[in-house]
Amino acid sequence: MAPKPRIRIIGAGGTIAGSGPSATSSSYEPGRVDTKDLIASVDGLGRVAEIEVETLFSIGSEDLGPPQWLQLARRIHALSEQSDLDGIVVTHGTDTLEEGAFFLDLVCRTEMPVVVTAAMRASTALSADGPANIYNATLAAVDGRLRRSGVMAAINGLLLPGQQLVKTNSVALEAFRSYPGGAAGRIVGERLLLFGDARSEPLSGAFAHLLDNENDLPEIAIVYLHGGCGDAPLRVWKNRRCSGLVIAGFGAGTMPQPLAEAAREMAAEGCVIVVSSRVSEAAVLPETMTLHGPNFLASGFLNPPKSALLLALALADGRSVLEINQLLNRFRGGASGTASGVLNG
Repeated sequence: MAPKPRIRIIGAGGTIAGSGPSATSSSYEPGRVDTKDLIASVDGLGRVAEIEVETLFSIGSEDLGPPQWLQLARRIHALSEQSDLDGIVVTHGTDTLEEGAFFLDLVCRTEMPVVVTAAMRASTALSADGPANIYNATLAAVDGRLRRSGVMAAINGLLLPGQQLVKTNSVALEAFRSYPGGAAGRIVGERLLLFGDARSEPLSGAFAHLLDNENDLPEIAIVYLHGGCGDAPLRVWKNRRCSGLVIAGFGAGTMPQPLAEAAREMAAEGCVIVVSSRVSEAAVLPETMTLHGPNFLASGFLNPPKSALLLALALADGRSVLEINQLLNRFRGGASGTASGVLNG
C-alpha cells in the first residue's frame, strides 16, 4: 500500500476558527478555536492524508495585512523545502482572503500545491461550512495536478485561482468567485474535477526574492471616490510624501476634475498613482482613465486592494514606473507593457 501524502495545515484565525454563543447566533469571536481542534472535527480527513497542524495566528482577518502575510509566506517557503511534505493548506478569515491569496501567490514560489480556505460560518454554527472547506482544500493539496499552479483557494465546493479570488457577499455561503476568469475546478465528494489544465497565474512567485529580507513594504493609500466628492478624498494625502497611491475611481477610471488636478500635483512630486475602480468588477484601461501622463497607471482587472498590494511589492522591489506598468499590463490582457503605456496612463 502506497503511503498517504503528508499535508501541513497552517491556521491563521478567522471565522473558520470562530466560536459563537450558540449554534444559531450570527455573532462570534474569530480565531478562538485552536487549529488542532478544528481539524479534529473534519470527518474522513485522515483517509486523505497524514495531517500536521500548526497555528500561526488566532485573530480575525481584518487584523491581517502585509506584515502577517509576509510571515505566513516565509513559513510556507520554509515548509516547501521539506522533501517529505506533499502540500500546504492555510485556513484564513474571509474578510481579507482575496488580498491574502493574491499576496501569497505573488510572493510564494513552490513546487507543491498551496491551497487557502476559509468559512462564512463560525465553527460552532449550525451547518458550519468550515469542515467541508478544509476537507476540500486538503483534497486539492494532495492532487499532483496542482503542482506549480500557484496559490489556489478551495471554498464552497469550488477551486479558484488565488490571484483572481474576489469576495462578493458579506454573509452568504457563495461569497467567493473568480474574476475576471472562472473557477479552475469543482470538488464533488472525494473527487477534484479540474476544468482544463491548472496553470499558474500571471506573476505567480514574481516577488519571492522579497522573502529574503526583513524590509517593511511601503504604505499605499487607497482613496475611494463618491458623488460630489470634489478633491476632498485627496486633501489628507496631498501634503504627504506618498511613494504610491491607488484611486478607486468611478466606472472605468474617471474622477472629478478638482481631484484629477490634485493627483497631477502629487504625481509631479514622484508619487506613482494606480487608477482602479470602485465598481466590484473593476476594468480600467489607459484609454478609459481621466488621468494621463507619467506616473499614472491603469489597474486593468485589479480591484483597489489588489492594486495597492502589487504597487507596494513593486516599489519595495525598486521597480521603475515602466516596469510597474509592464506588471499591470498582465492584468489588462497583455503580455508586456510599452513606454507609451506609461506616458498615456
